Amino acid sequence: MINRGNPVAAIASVVLGILLIILKNDVISIALTVLGAAVLISAIVDFTGKRTNSAVIQAVIGVCILVFGWVFVNLALYVFAAALLIVGLLQIINIGKSGAGRPAKAGLAVYFKPAVTVLAGACLLLNQSGTIAWVFVVSGILLIAEGVLELIR
Repeated sequence: MINRGNPVAAIASVVLGILLIILKNDVISIALTVLGAAVLISAIVDFTGKRTNSAVIQAVIGVCILVFGWVFVNLALYVFAAALLIVGLLQIINIGKSGAGRPAKAGLAVYFKPAVTVLAGACLLLNQSGTIAWVFVVSGILLIAEGVLELIR
């Protein structure tokens, strides 16, 4: 039996890819707004279902997401950038320490992945909006390619 792809999923992939490219700077804002609104709607549903405690907690969380969402995103991005830098630097240090055991032809190639990790961390730390926009554009291109290939198949 031949497994045929889902054309709806392929088209959705292409549409999502196009949206990521077009709205690259607004994707996180839109996602935070949708998430905050969904939590508030859930709070309303809980309130109408007589689950007042849950409704109040969800309402507070929803308002916090809508009002302070970017603060949490920026904080998380700084933590992620620092983690990337630390992991990349630790990998470079470990490669340097264990250099005697690796083959001579490996050369500088073993430093490529850790160097890219350090570079990504530095870019994210120093230019969050530009780096995020770049990531969304690349993700959009990959989603479009995946969707088109799926449609062709």
